[in-house]
Amino acid sequence: MAKNLMKTLKKIIEDNGTDKITIFTGHLKIDGRVFIPEGRCEECHDDFIALENALVCRLEDYCTCDDNDCECKDYVCFRYDWLSVSIDDITAFSIIE
Repeated sequence: MAKNLMKTLKKIIEDNGTDKITIFTGHLKIDGRVFIPEGRCEECHDDFIALENALVCRLEDYCTCDDNDCECKDYVCFRYDWLSVSIDDITAFSIIE
């Protein structure tokens, strides 16, 4: 991911009016709210995204699929009040309205 990811996220958050995000890494699905200090990215760390109220799920434990359907289990996830995610580990993200 780009080094100015926080500036990009700040713009998307402003345009969409929501700070909810889903982040995927190679092994994790992470839901949370992006924390931007006082709305200023000058104070954001370039290498991490700070999340509030984060829910972290291992992808291999989260969903199981067979030929007919998939079952996803939120109860195998862990909740954190605060979590910093390295932008180098992010493979995809989506701002959720």
